[in-house]
Parts: sequence; structure tokens; C-alpha cells
Amino acid sequence: MDQKQRFQARVEDISMRAQQMRELCVNSQFDKASGAYIDDPAARLAAIDGVAATMPMFESLTEGHRREVVSAMASSVVEYEKQFGELPRDEVFAAAHKAMENMLILEGANKAGNEGQMMMESIGSSLSESSGVEIRAKMVGLILPTMLATATSDAVTYIPGANDEVEIFKVRRVAGSNFGDLKRGEEIDSTTVGQYSQMRQRYKFPAAQQPDGTKTEFAFKAKTDLSMGIDIPVKKGTAAIYYNRRRVATDFDQKNGRLYGEVPQTDGTMISISGTVDYTNCSIVVTPATALPAGELHVMFEIDIEASPELIPTIDHDMTSCKLRPSQAAIAADATIQAMFAMNREYNIDLKSMQMSHLRNFLANEKAVRHLTDIDFACVNESTFNLYCPADADWKLHRELLRQTLLNISTNILELTKTVGLIGMFAGRQACTVLKSMGPDFFQPAAGYQQTNNIHFAGTLFGMWKVYEAPIVIGEWDVLCYGRGASHSDAGYVAGDAIPATMYNHPIGTNLRSRNTLWELAYGEVHPFDGANYFHRLHLVDVAPTK
Repeated sequence: MDQKQRFQARVEDISMRAQQMRELCVNSQFDKASGAYIDDPAARLAAIDGVAATMPMFESLTEGHRREVVSAMASSVVEYEKQFGELPRDEVFAAAHKAMENMLILEGANKAGNEGQMMMESIGSSLSESSGVEIRAKMVGLILPTMLATATSDAVTYIPGANDEVEIFKVRRVAGSNFGDLKRGEEIDSTTVGQYSQMRQRYKFPAAQQPDGTKTEFAFKAKTDLSMGIDIPVKKGTAAIYYNRRRVATDFDQKNGRLYGEVPQTDGTMISISGTVDYTNCSIVVTPATALPAGELHVMFEIDIEASPELIPTIDHDMTSCKLRPSQAAIAADATIQAMFAMNREYNIDLKSMQMSHLRNFLANEKAVRHLTDIDFACVNESTFNLYCPADADWKLHRELLRQTLLNISTNILELTKTVGLIGMFAGRQACTVLKSMGPDFFQPAAGYQQTNNIHFAGTLFGMWKVYEAPIVIGEWDVLCYGRGASHSDAGYVAGDAIPATMYNHPIGTNLRSRNTLWELAYGEVHPFDGANYFHRLHLVDVAPTK
């Protein structure tokens, strides 16, 4: 497949996987007949499990394990919607679907494959045993909840990851024709201003044909005066002449190639104006009765695409791609069987379960920290805001100045990315304290908010921007702002699980030590296509200005 076909396949794959996950985690919780939310937990779980039972991905799980998995996923979606007032994005659903598929179907098991595939085979052997099936179900059930609970997930885009490599794309819309104000190959985005699809177009007469107080004839010819460099047919009854931005002559009534009108003067008199239009090639001649005072002369007309349909402009797509490869993360814990029995006998503690819980939590937290570390490293756009407010000054006005600064940052991100502005920020501990102290009119804390030492959602600033407190990684007085669009490609950081964190069991050797390894294969790096443009660092300072 060529690049366009691969890109379209990626879009379709994300759409298909997201739709399946929405059907499983969202639509299944509503009654199909009435559309009402199913309040009874047992009936709701039965409806969710009914959808899961039809999905081949869950065939390897028992009914009990399957119900545990889908119940955890559906509950996490409900909690996410309650916290943020929106459903997870399509690419999040799709990435979770692919990660579960990789783990449940184990299609990567291949001795002749790469390191990830061979590791997958080893894990597959471990998880295919009776003790491993339950572990696998628990691991799978944590995939979507973990993604939704990861504090950095709002700033990244997730990709459904294969276990060897994944291709990401950058698509540019470009003009496919020399037409209007655009030239072939010129990029078209939301900031493009120019005449292209509109057939009614307006142009300024050439500089040599502008009124200067002496000329009594002015000529405009599309083939020589426009960048298109071709003859353009003009639709009858659409030609108009503008003098100093005011319409003074048209062929609207006569439609016979003749222009008529009057130019009002400052002394109240009128200068009669006439002219001709060659509808076949857009050749226009304007002849006033007396010389026009110095000013601007424009012409407006509608291109007759019925006469020349080949002039209809086109839009092409210029596409580039880049391949990303996942990296491994692994951490292990071990203990002698004597220590395990002693902990269980003397303290009633399951040492193995405690170790695995700590390993899993550490790996998940380190992943979120790594995302933020990479983003902080890549951020090159910076600005500063001085918090200092004299005792006799209006602090409310100062808050509005902070809002203005953030709006300017949003504009800066939008200008660089051409897709989206500021949507959220990670604030250092002191910076977040400042934001949280602004009062309920400016900062709305998260429901049931409790401050922790981890990166966590703190609330909403000025009713529009999500604020995450980051007591680690970034400076205490820094605010790391980010933007992220609706499309799966509109973000500054790319993440995804090729193989989710999975337990790998080792046999107990002659040294009587039990060892377990938690291993994952995941994507995580700054978007290779101008990812840094989605981030902006704001330094907060509190310094009295020098006099």
C-alpha cells in the first residue's frame, strides 16, 4: 500500500476499534429500547457482558474473568465522564482495544520473530496455565482504567501499537491548481486566506493602471495581470468596478459586455464611467468621462466554470510518514521461599502479591513521569508572568492579566500548530498553589480533591483549562502548558502500549528464590512532526519591579 492507503487504513482501524469499545463500555450501559441508563448493577453488568460475549477477543477468558474485565472498563469510563464531563477520545479507546487484543490473542507469538514477539511467546506460555489465566484477566482489566487514570494522558495521543513498529503520518492539504490567490503546491490550512473555491473573485488593477488624476482609460486582463496566467471566462452580468472600495459601474442589467456607472466626487458632482468586458477572456477596459482623481481601482467578477469546467480548482494531499518503535520496560522482584513463608506465617502478608502490586504501581507511575519528563525536555517556547502585586493594587485585575497571558499562550500554540490552542497545563507545586488560591470564581477544584505526591488532576482554571499538579519533574514555579486537538495526530506526544505490563514467572531454582518480572513494550516519545509546538512553558516569578 502507498502512504495514503496506509493512512486511510490507520484512520479506519482507529474508528473500528473505537466503535467496538464504545459499544462495549458506553452504549451497553443504556437500555436499547428506552435509551435510559440501566440503574440496576446486575442488569447493567449482564448487558455489558452480553456485548463482550460476542467479541472474539474475549474467547480465551472464562465467563467470570470476562465479566471482571468488562466491569472494570465500563466503570472507569463512567468515572472519567463524571470527572471531566466528556467521554474518552477515540484513539484512547482504540489503543486500549489493540493492547487487549495483543495480550488476549497473543498473535505475536513467534519463535522466529523479533525480541518483542519471542517475549510474547514466553509470556503466552506463562499465562496459558491455569494460574496465569486469572493473572492475565486482571492485567487486561487494568489496561483501559490505567490509561484513563494516567495524569499525562490528556496531553498525549494514543496509537494502537503493533509489537514491532508503528507508522504515524502527517498530512498537508495543498492546492492542486494555480487558481485564484493560490499556487499549485501551496499549503491550505485553517489560517489560509485567499480566493480559491469561490468563483466570485475580486482583484486590484495593476499599479500602472491605477487612477492618478491624469489617466482616462484603465485596462485589466486576466492572462497578464493575474498569477494564473490564463484566459478566464466571465459569467455575464457579474462584472463590477470599484473605485476607492465603492462600486461605481456594473454590467448587471445589460449583460451585453458594456459597463455603466457614475463616480461621485467630494464636491457633489458625478463623473460618468463606461467600459467593456470581454466575457471570453476577462479583458476589461474602463473609460471615465474625465480623469479620475488618484485612488484605488478594483474589479470583481464571477468565473464562468460552465464554460470552462476544467478551471475548477482541486485540493491534493501531501503526506509524509515516520516509523516509531516501542521500547521495553522491565522490573523484577524476588524473595526466598523461606522469607515468603515467614512473612505469611508471622505477619499474615502475602509477600508475592505485595511485590507485584508495588512493581505494577511503580511501572505505571514511572511511565507518566517519563511522559512529562520528555515533554518538559522538548518544550522550547517560554514566557514569564510576574505575580507581584503592590499592596494598593487590585489583585482581581492582576488575575485578569494572568488570564490574558494564558490566552496569549493559547494563541501562540494555535499559530504554531495551526490546529489547536491551549487546553490544559501541568503546574509545579508552588505554581499550582497560586492557581488554587485564586478562589472559586477563577479556579474550580476537582470533585473530592485531595493533594498527593503524584501527578494528579487539581481542577479547572478560568472555566476552560484543565490543571494538573506536578510536584515532580517540572520547576515548582513553572506551568507547562499544552495543546491537543481532536484528531489522533494533533498532539505533541505519542504514546501507546504494544504489550501492556505483564507478569513473567520464573521457575524456582536450586537457590530457592522465587522471582517475578513485570515487563512491557510501549511507545512514548515527542511527536516527530513538530511535537514541541504543542507545548509552552510559563515561568511564574514574584519580584517587585525595579524603579
